Amino acid sequence: MEQLDTDKLMLCVVDSRYLHLIIHTDEEITADDIPAVVGFLDQFDEPVPILIERQGDYSISPIVQMAMYKGTKRRLKAVAFLDRHHQDAFLSNIAKVSYFQHIKVRSFYKKADAVEWLNASFCTEPIKRKSVT
Repeated sequence: MEQLDTDKLMLCVVDSRYLHLIIHTDEEITADDIPAVVGFLDQFDEPVPILIERQGDYSISPIVQMAMYKGTKRRLKAVAFLDRHHQDAFLSNIAKVSYFQHIKVRSFYKKADAVEWLNASFCTEPIKRKSVT
């Protein structure tokens, strides 16, 4: 699966190097949104780098934050947040010290800078999908 589209987000593979998550909702991200994302992430053999871009002003339920804390360590290698303004940077810092505390996280205001950081540090080879047997 190259892309996942829901009513709240879009997640895709970019150049077989990293994932790009665009959150475009103004609603709350809830436990009902987790299975589709987990299913998408579970197609990869190893943790993958991801660029997270906010286009909406969403909130994340505590249940989702706990699921992200528990489930991202084995699924994500690094997170680059693309911040639109200081409020986004504040939210990115909260994620960095809480539910993403066990992985590398950085915030950027320019997409090119975020992609450069991911490519230089975490995209040394193409991401690998699990073999289908």
